[in-house]
Amino acid sequence: LHSWISLGGVRYLGVGSTFKYYIEEGNTYYDITPIRATTAAGDVTFAATDGSSTITITDTSHGAVTNDFVTFSGAVSLGGNVTADVLNQEYQISLVTGTNTYEIVAKDTSGATVTANSSDSGNGGSSVVGTYQINVGLDTFVKSSGWGVGTWGSGGFGSASSISAVNQLRLWTHDNYGENLIINPRGAGIYRWVENNGTSVRALELSGISGANLVPTVALQVITSETDRHLVVLGADPISGSSRTGVIDPMLVAFSDQENELDFEPTATNTAGSLRLSSGSFIVGGIKSRQEILIFTDTSLYSMNFI
Repeated sequence: LHSWISLGGVRYLGVGSTFKYYIEEGNTYYDITPIRATTAAGDVTFAATDGSSTITITDTSHGAVTNDFVTFSGAVSLGGNVTADVLNQEYQISLVTGTNTYEIVAKDTSGATVTANSSDSGNGGSSVVGTYQINVGLDTFVKSSGWGVGTWGSGGFGSASSISAVNQLRLWTHDNYGENLIINPRGAGIYRWVENNGTSVRALELSGISGANLVPTVALQVITSETDRHLVVLGADPISGSSRTGVIDPMLVAFSDQENELDFEPTATNTAGSLRLSSGSFIVGGIKSRQEILIFTDTSLYSMNFI
Protein backbone atom coordinates (compact mmCIF):
# COMPACT_ATOMS: atom_id res chain seq x y z
CA LEU A 1 0.00 0.00 0.00
CA HIS A 2 1.10 3.58 -0.63
CA SER A 3 -0.91 6.64 0.38
CA TRP A 4 -0.39 10.21 -0.79
CA ILE A 5 -2.29 13.41 -1.46
CA SER A 6 -2.54 15.43 -4.68
CA LEU A 7 -1.88 19.16 -5.01
CA GLY A 8 -5.66 19.60 -5.08
CA GLY A 9 -6.08 17.80 -1.76
CA VAL A 10 -7.39 14.49 -3.15
CA ARG A 11 -6.32 11.51 -1.04
CA TYR A 12 -5.17 8.41 -2.92
CA LEU A 13 -4.14 4.91 -1.90
CA GLY A 14 -2.08 2.74 -4.25
CA VAL A 15 -2.78 -0.99 -3.89
CA GLY A 16 -0.57 -3.59 -5.55
CA SER A 17 -1.85 -7.17 -5.73
CA THR A 18 -0.81 -10.49 -7.22
CA PHE A 19 -2.88 -9.83 -10.34
CA LYS A 20 -3.41 -6.07 -10.68
CA TYR A 21 -2.64 -2.58 -9.45
CA TYR A 22 -5.45 -0.35 -8.15
CA ILE A 23 -5.84 3.22 -6.98
CA GLU A 24 -8.41 3.80 -4.25
CA GLU A 25 -10.08 7.20 -4.18
CA GLY A 26 -13.34 8.02 -2.42
CA ASN A 27 -13.86 4.37 -1.35
CA THR A 28 -13.79 3.26 -5.00
CA TYR A 29 -11.01 1.11 -6.50
CA TYR A 30 -9.81 1.88 -10.04
CA ASP A 31 -7.82 -0.59 -12.12
CA ILE A 32 -4.72 1.15 -13.52
CA THR A 33 -2.76 -2.04 -14.31
CA PRO A 34 -0.37 -1.25 -17.19
CA ILE A 35 -0.84 -2.70 -20.67
CA ARG A 36 1.86 -5.08 -21.91
CA ALA A 37 0.86 -5.42 -25.55
CA THR A 38 -1.92 -4.64 -28.03
CA THR A 39 -2.35 -6.74 -31.14
CA ALA A 40 -3.09 -5.59 -34.65
CA ALA A 41 -6.67 -6.05 -35.89
CA GLY A 42 -7.27 -9.63 -36.94
CA ASP A 43 -4.37 -11.20 -35.04
CA VAL A 44 -6.79 -12.77 -32.55
CA THR A 45 -9.29 -15.49 -33.52
CA PHE A 46 -11.80 -17.50 -31.46
CA ALA A 47 -12.98 -21.12 -31.64
CA ALA A 48 -15.94 -22.54 -29.70
CA THR A 49 -17.21 -26.08 -29.16
CA ASP A 50 -20.88 -27.00 -29.06
CA GLY A 51 -21.98 -27.60 -25.46
CA SER A 52 -18.84 -26.06 -23.92
CA SER A 53 -18.19 -22.68 -22.29
CA THR A 54 -14.48 -22.89 -23.08
CA ILE A 55 -13.30 -20.65 -25.91
CA THR A 56 -9.92 -21.27 -27.52
CA ILE A 57 -8.04 -18.14 -28.61
CA THR A 58 -5.30 -18.18 -31.19
CA ASP A 59 -2.77 -15.33 -31.15
CA THR A 60 0.75 -15.95 -32.43
CA SER A 61 3.42 -15.49 -29.71
CA HIS A 62 0.88 -14.00 -27.29
CA GLY A 63 3.33 -13.96 -24.35
CA ALA A 64 0.58 -14.56 -21.80
CA VAL A 65 0.60 -16.80 -18.74
CA THR A 66 -2.31 -18.48 -16.98
CA ASN A 67 -4.42 -15.95 -15.01
CA ASP A 68 -3.34 -13.00 -17.17
CA PHE A 69 -5.99 -10.44 -18.14
CA VAL A 70 -6.86 -9.57 -21.72
CA THR A 71 -9.56 -7.32 -23.17
CA PHE A 72 -11.02 -8.05 -26.61
CA SER A 73 -12.59 -5.49 -28.92
CA GLY A 74 -13.84 -5.46 -32.50
CA ALA A 75 -15.19 -9.03 -32.41
CA VAL A 76 -18.44 -10.12 -34.03
CA SER A 77 -20.74 -12.94 -32.94
CA LEU A 78 -19.59 -16.52 -33.45
CA GLY A 79 -23.11 -17.20 -34.74
CA GLY A 80 -24.99 -18.53 -31.71
CA ASN A 81 -24.88 -17.94 -27.96
CA VAL A 82 -21.38 -16.45 -28.10
CA THR A 83 -22.36 -12.97 -29.20
CA ALA A 84 -20.23 -9.88 -29.77
CA ASP A 85 -21.14 -8.62 -26.28
CA VAL A 86 -19.86 -11.86 -24.79
CA LEU A 87 -16.52 -11.56 -26.58
CA ASN A 88 -15.85 -7.84 -26.34
CA GLN A 89 -14.91 -7.50 -22.67
CA GLU A 90 -12.11 -8.25 -20.21
CA TYR A 91 -11.24 -11.88 -19.54
CA GLN A 92 -8.88 -13.67 -17.21
CA ILE A 93 -7.07 -16.45 -19.08
CA SER A 94 -8.04 -19.80 -17.58
CA LEU A 95 -5.29 -21.86 -19.22
CA VAL A 96 -2.34 -21.25 -21.53
CA THR A 97 -2.19 -24.23 -23.87
CA GLY A 98 0.71 -23.20 -26.09
CA THR A 99 2.87 -20.40 -27.42
CA ASN A 100 0.09 -19.35 -29.79
CA THR A 101 -3.07 -20.47 -27.95
CA TYR A 102 -4.90 -20.12 -24.64
CA GLU A 103 -8.40 -20.62 -23.23
CA ILE A 104 -11.04 -18.45 -21.55
CA VAL A 105 -14.43 -19.30 -20.06
CA ALA A 106 -17.18 -17.41 -21.92
CA LYS A 107 -19.39 -15.14 -19.83
CA ASP A 108 -22.08 -12.55 -20.41
CA THR A 109 -21.83 -8.96 -19.20
CA SER A 110 -23.28 -9.93 -15.82
CA GLY A 111 -20.59 -12.58 -15.30
CA ALA A 112 -22.81 -15.62 -15.92
CA THR A 113 -21.25 -18.51 -17.86
CA VAL A 114 -22.24 -18.80 -21.53
CA THR A 115 -22.36 -22.18 -23.28
CA ALA A 116 -21.75 -22.34 -27.02
CA ASN A 117 -24.19 -24.10 -29.32
CA SER A 118 -23.86 -25.64 -32.76
CA SER A 119 -24.27 -22.25 -34.47
CA ASP A 120 -21.12 -20.85 -32.86
CA SER A 121 -18.87 -21.76 -35.78
CA GLY A 122 -17.35 -18.33 -36.48
CA ASN A 123 -13.94 -17.00 -35.49
CA GLY A 124 -14.85 -13.47 -34.36
CA GLY A 125 -14.09 -11.70 -37.62
CA SER A 126 -11.06 -9.91 -39.00
CA SER A 127 -11.12 -6.86 -36.73
CA VAL A 128 -10.50 -8.45 -33.33
CA VAL A 129 -7.91 -6.67 -31.16
CA GLY A 130 -6.46 -8.17 -27.98
CA THR A 131 -5.14 -5.82 -25.27
CA TYR A 132 -2.96 -7.63 -22.74
CA GLN A 133 -2.20 -6.38 -19.25
CA ILE A 134 1.25 -7.05 -17.79
CA ASN A 135 1.80 -10.64 -16.71
CA VAL A 136 0.39 -11.52 -13.32
CA GLY A 137 2.64 -12.49 -10.42
CA LEU A 138 2.79 -15.44 -8.06
CA ASP A 139 0.83 -15.61 -4.81
CA THR A 140 3.33 -17.99 -3.19
CA PHE A 141 6.92 -17.67 -2.07
CA VAL A 142 9.88 -19.86 -2.98
CA LYS A 143 10.99 -22.14 -0.19
CA SER A 144 14.73 -21.95 0.53
CA SER A 145 17.13 -23.41 3.03
CA GLY A 146 19.49 -21.75 5.50
CA TRP A 147 19.52 -20.35 9.02
CA GLY A 148 16.04 -20.18 10.52
CA VAL A 149 14.48 -22.50 7.95
CA GLY A 150 12.92 -25.75 9.10
CA THR A 151 13.40 -27.48 12.43
CA TRP A 152 16.54 -26.94 14.50
CA GLY A 153 18.98 -29.77 13.82
CA SER A 154 17.23 -30.87 10.62
CA GLY A 155 20.19 -29.94 8.45
CA GLY A 156 18.89 -26.57 7.28
CA PHE A 157 21.65 -24.47 8.83
CA GLY A 158 24.53 -24.02 6.41
CA SER A 159 22.66 -25.29 3.37
CA ALA A 160 22.49 -23.25 0.15
CA SER A 161 19.79 -20.62 -0.28
CA SER A 162 18.74 -18.90 -3.48
CA ILE A 163 16.36 -16.13 -4.52
CA SER A 164 14.79 -15.70 -7.94
CA ALA A 165 12.91 -12.56 -8.99
CA VAL A 166 10.99 -14.71 -11.46
CA ASN A 167 9.80 -17.30 -8.93
CA GLN A 168 8.97 -15.15 -5.93
CA LEU A 169 5.81 -13.73 -4.44
CA ARG A 170 4.88 -10.59 -6.39
CA LEU A 171 6.14 -7.56 -4.49
CA TRP A 172 5.23 -4.04 -5.61
CA THR A 173 7.16 -0.91 -4.70
CA HIS A 174 5.65 2.48 -5.34
CA ASP A 175 6.30 6.10 -4.49
CA ASN A 176 4.73 9.36 -5.53
CA TYR A 177 6.78 11.74 -7.66
CA GLY A 178 5.01 14.97 -6.86
CA GLU A 179 1.34 14.09 -7.23
CA ASN A 180 2.03 11.36 -9.79
CA LEU A 181 2.74 7.73 -8.90
CA ILE A 182 5.71 5.54 -9.90
CA ILE A 183 5.15 1.78 -9.53
CA ASN A 184 7.31 -1.33 -10.04
CA PRO A 185 6.64 -5.05 -9.56
CA ARG A 186 9.96 -6.39 -8.27
CA GLY A 187 12.09 -7.73 -11.10
CA ALA A 188 9.93 -6.19 -13.83
CA GLY A 189 9.12 -2.85 -15.48
CA ILE A 190 8.69 0.69 -14.17
CA TYR A 191 5.41 2.56 -14.73
CA ARG A 192 3.94 6.01 -14.09
CA TRP A 193 0.37 7.05 -13.37
CA VAL A 194 -0.36 10.75 -13.93
CA GLU A 195 -2.85 12.23 -11.47
CA ASN A 196 -4.10 14.87 -13.94
CA ASN A 197 -5.16 12.12 -16.37
CA GLY A 198 -7.65 10.71 -13.86
CA THR A 199 -8.37 7.24 -12.55
CA SER A 200 -9.78 6.03 -15.90
CA VAL A 201 -6.29 6.11 -17.47
CA ARG A 202 -3.86 3.27 -16.81
CA ALA A 203 -0.24 3.59 -15.76
CA LEU A 204 2.25 3.73 -18.65
CA GLU A 205 5.73 2.25 -18.95
CA LEU A 206 8.15 5.00 -17.97
CA SER A 207 10.73 4.21 -20.64
CA GLY A 208 8.09 4.50 -23.39
CA ILE A 209 6.75 7.93 -22.43
CA SER A 210 7.53 10.82 -24.76
CA GLY A 211 10.72 12.53 -23.60
CA ALA A 212 12.11 9.49 -21.78
CA ASN A 213 15.88 9.31 -22.02
CA LEU A 214 17.71 6.10 -21.03
CA VAL A 215 15.12 5.32 -18.35
CA PRO A 216 15.71 1.88 -16.75
CA THR A 217 13.34 -0.74 -18.14
CA VAL A 218 13.46 -3.20 -15.19
CA ALA A 219 14.11 -2.78 -11.49
CA LEU A 220 14.01 -4.31 -8.04
CA GLN A 221 12.59 -1.17 -6.41
CA VAL A 222 11.71 2.46 -7.13
CA ILE A 223 11.94 5.26 -4.59
CA THR A 224 11.85 9.07 -4.72
CA SER A 225 14.45 11.09 -2.81
CA GLU A 226 12.65 13.25 -0.29
CA THR A 227 14.17 16.74 -0.57
CA ASP A 228 16.01 16.83 -3.91
CA ARG A 229 13.46 14.98 -6.10
CA HIS A 230 15.51 12.35 -7.89
CA LEU A 231 13.82 9.12 -8.97
CA VAL A 232 16.06 6.36 -7.61
CA VAL A 233 15.95 2.90 -9.20
CA LEU A 234 17.47 0.03 -7.23
CA GLY A 235 18.62 -2.99 -9.23
CA ALA A 236 18.35 -1.16 -12.56
CA ASP A 237 19.47 -2.48 -15.94
CA PRO A 238 22.73 -0.76 -17.00
CA ILE A 239 23.26 1.50 -20.00
CA SER A 240 24.91 -0.10 -23.02
CA GLY A 241 25.68 2.36 -25.81
CA SER A 242 22.51 4.30 -26.54
CA SER A 243 20.05 2.03 -24.73
CA ARG A 244 19.44 -0.05 -21.62
CA THR A 245 20.31 -3.76 -21.56
CA GLY A 246 16.94 -4.94 -20.23
CA VAL A 247 18.72 -7.23 -17.74
CA ILE A 248 18.72 -6.39 -14.03
CA ASP A 249 22.04 -5.66 -12.35
CA PRO A 250 21.07 -6.53 -8.77
CA MET A 251 23.67 -4.15 -7.29
CA LEU A 252 23.20 -1.12 -9.59
CA VAL A 253 21.65 2.08 -8.26
CA ALA A 254 20.50 4.51 -10.98
CA PHE A 255 19.07 7.97 -10.37
CA SER A 256 17.36 10.49 -12.63
CA ASP A 257 18.12 14.14 -13.17
CA GLN A 258 16.78 16.35 -10.39
CA GLU A 259 13.11 17.24 -10.95
CA ASN A 260 12.94 15.06 -14.08
CA GLU A 261 12.01 11.41 -13.64
CA LEU A 262 12.30 10.82 -17.41
CA ASP A 263 16.01 11.69 -17.84
CA PHE A 264 18.57 9.11 -16.69
CA GLU A 265 21.40 9.98 -19.08
CA PRO A 266 24.39 11.29 -17.10
CA THR A 267 25.74 14.52 -18.60
CA ALA A 268 27.90 17.44 -17.48
CA THR A 269 24.81 19.61 -17.12
CA ASN A 270 22.50 17.39 -15.06
CA THR A 271 22.57 15.30 -11.88
CA ALA A 272 21.60 11.91 -13.34
CA GLY A 273 23.93 8.98 -12.77
CA SER A 274 24.42 5.51 -11.40
CA LEU A 275 26.66 3.56 -9.05
CA ARG A 276 27.24 -0.13 -8.59
CA LEU A 277 27.42 -1.07 -4.93
CA SER A 278 30.40 -3.22 -4.02
CA SER A 279 29.37 -5.04 -0.87
CA GLY A 280 26.87 -7.85 -1.33
CA SER A 281 25.23 -9.89 -4.07
CA PHE A 282 21.86 -8.15 -4.51
CA ILE A 283 19.89 -5.19 -3.22
CA VAL A 284 17.20 -6.27 -0.78
CA GLY A 285 15.52 -2.86 -0.66
CA GLY A 286 15.65 0.79 0.26
CA ILE A 287 13.78 3.06 2.65
CA LYS A 288 13.64 6.82 3.09
CA SER A 289 15.00 8.38 6.26
CA ARG A 290 15.66 12.01 7.14
CA GLN A 291 17.59 13.55 4.21
CA GLU A 292 18.90 10.15 3.12
CA ILE A 293 17.92 6.82 1.61
CA LEU A 294 19.04 3.66 3.37
CA ILE A 295 19.86 0.84 0.94
CA PHE A 296 20.14 -2.71 2.22
CA THR A 297 22.05 -5.41 0.34
CA ASP A 298 22.21 -9.01 1.53
CA THR A 299 25.39 -8.18 3.50
CA SER A 300 25.57 -4.42 4.05
CA LEU A 301 23.75 -1.16 4.68
CA TYR A 302 24.45 2.00 2.65
CA SER A 303 23.39 5.60 3.23
CA MET A 304 22.63 7.59 0.06
CA ASN A 305 22.20 11.37 0.02
CA PHE A 306 22.45 14.22 -2.46
CA ILE A 307 25.34 16.67 -2.13
